[in-house]
Amino acid sequence: MRKCDLCGLNEAVYTDLSSGISICADCLMKSVRRRAWRVLREELIPGDRVMVAHSGGKDSSLALLLTKEFADSHPEMKLSLLSVTVDEGTFYRRASVELAKRLASELGVRHRTYAMEEIHGLSIEELDFKLPANWKRSPCTYCGVLRRQALNAIAREIGATVVVTGHNLDDLVQTAAMNLSRGDINALVKTLRHERKIGEGLIPRIRPLKMVYEREVATLVVAKGIPAHLGKCPFTQGMRIGIRREIDDLEDEIPGSKVKALQTFSLISNGLHADVQLRRCRICGEPTTTEVCKACQFKRELSSLLNRDLVHPLNLERVRRDRDVVWG
Repeated sequence: MRKCDLCGLNEAVYTDLSSGISICADCLMKSVRRRAWRVLREELIPGDRVMVAHSGGKDSSLALLLTKEFADSHPEMKLSLLSVTVDEGTFYRRASVELAKRLASELGVRHRTYAMEEIHGLSIEELDFKLPANWKRSPCTYCGVLRRQALNAIAREIGATVVVTGHNLDDLVQTAAMNLSRGDINALVKTLRHERKIGEGLIPRIRPLKMVYEREVATLVVAKGIPAHLGKCPFTQGMRIGIRREIDDLEDEIPGSKVKALQTFSLISNGLHADVQLRRCRICGEPTTTEVCKACQFKRELSSLLNRDLVHPLNLERVRRDRDVVWG
C-alpha cells in the first residue's frame, strides 16, 4: 500500500501523471474543491438562485456536492440551491434519477425531476425504438439539443439566475476540438467565454469542474462513496467518441496536455469576435440564433416518423407551478 505523498497518512488512490505525485482521497478532494470553488467564487454573485443540472451521473453529482459545500461555507452570499433532473425516458436515466434524488436528500437540497416527454412531447427511448437503421441522425444528437433547451427553459421559468453543470475538463476540451474541426467559431466562443448576462431568456451557465479531469471525478465518487451513476450513456456516438479517443491518447503520451489545450482554446476564444444575435424562435418562443431553433427543426423532421405534431411551444406548466415552492 502506497501512502499519500502529501499527507503521508492515508492510502493513495490517485496519481497525477504530470507530477508523479500519488495522493489519497482526502487530499484529492481538497485539490478538486479548491479548483471548483475558485470558479464558483469568480462567477456566482450574492443572492443567486442556483439550479444544478443534476443527471445523477458522476460529474453532475460532484458538481452538486461542491456547490452545496460552497454555499454552506459562504453564508454571506445567501445562495439558494435546487437540483433538477431532466428524465429523457431511457433505462440508463431511470437508474441515475434515483441516485440523484438520494444525493440531493443527503445534502438537504430540494430536487425536482421533469420528464422530457412531458416538456417536448417525446422520449429518447421512443425515438430510439422508431428511428430507422439508416436514419440521418442518432438519438444522441436529438437528445443533446432537446435536453439543453429543456434545462434552460426550466431554469428560466422556475426563476433560477444561473445553471451549474457538471462539464469537466475532458468534456470542454472535446467540445472545443469539435467546434474547431467544424469551423464553428460562435460555438467555440459560447462554450469557453464566460459572460454573466441574460439575453432573450438564456440563463448563464457555470462549470465548476472545468479544470478537473474526468478520472479525478470518477476516483472521488468511488473513493468517497458519493451516490452517482458511473456508466456511460449507451446512446453516445458520433464525432465525440473519436475526438475523445485521440485526446486521451495525447494525454497518455504528454501528461497535462488537456489542461494546456483548454488554456489555448480559451485564449483563441477570447480573441475572437462571435456574431451571436439572440432572438426568439417563431415556433416555440425559446432563445435561438436563427428564425427557427434547432430543437423545432429536429422535432419537425421527427413529427411524421412519430405520427404526431411535435412542433409547438414547450409544456412548462408544472415547472411554473413549482416556481414559488422550490427555493424554500
